[in-house]
Amino acid sequence: MCISKRLPFLLLCGMLAACGTGCSRDTAETSFFAETIPPVTGTALTGVSTAPVTTVTTAVTVNPQWEKQVIPQGENGHIIENVPHIPQAEDYMTACESISAVELLQYYGIDMPLDLFLGKYLPVADYPGTGEDGEMHGESPWEYFIGDPTVFDGFGCYSGALVKAINKIQDGLAVRLRYQPLEKLCTDYIDKGQPVIIWATMYMEPPQESMQWYLPDGTLFTFMIPEHALILTGYDEYYYYFCDSLQYGETVGYPKSMTERAYDGLHMQAVVIDPLVLETVPAFWKNKVTD
Repeated sequence: MCISKRLPFLLLCGMLAACGTGCSRDTAETSFFAETIPPVTGTALTGVSTAPVTTVTTAVTVNPQWEKQVIPQGENGHIIENVPHIPQAEDYMTACESISAVELLQYYGIDMPLDLFLGKYLPVADYPGTGEDGEMHGESPWEYFIGDPTVFDGFGCYSGALVKAINKIQDGLAVRLRYQPLEKLCTDYIDKGQPVIIWATMYMEPPQESMQWYLPDGTLFTFMIPEHALILTGYDEYYYYFCDSLQYGETVGYPKSMTERAYDGLHMQAVVIDPLVLETVPAFWKNKVTD
């Protein structure tokens, strides 16, 4: 979610109080975990997961065009140029996650229109509601966008939902990363011309706990605000740089300490594109898709 980060709290905290749940501290999340992949090194790709490590024998090289987009930034940094930038507008008021996904896909040459992604690819669930037990119940943002991403009071979604959406194009195309420090994302991906979607907060404000509800598995979930997704494109000694749909400029820098606080508060989650799978995406995705 983006523009209405505080709105779920303002509109629904009263409902929570009325049904007896309140806005108390709870940090539980669902157990939706996916494997991670290391960055492309120019030879083979090695898969890393909770299972034993296996090596993919298919060779893959970093696209030279990606490396050409990497520009030195200061003495100890790099920034990726030419990442497509789509500002949030009235029709996409809380669609920052979907905008980030479409920007990332377009960077890699996949011509996915935003309206198509929102209408047919993003998994969406209703707002939480009061159950027969008087408690709030709803689906998990790890698996669905909660609410409507085109209106002011849409909630948002986390990385699992975005991976599910992108992988409708080609299974395995998007991979979720967890608990990777931002510095490692920069050296592993940014330096090689591979942008990274991360979850943080609007303008890197301090993350706060907001509405709570029970998930279908009985877990008490706490939504963090002001939740935001954006594309990490660079870094230097003092700043991380982003393609941020909340900003009108193509690149914006946020101080490292503020960014790390926001990223940590949103569960250290990120999404990247697997270059091996990218090579198998059907050719028609290179053309304009209208239906």
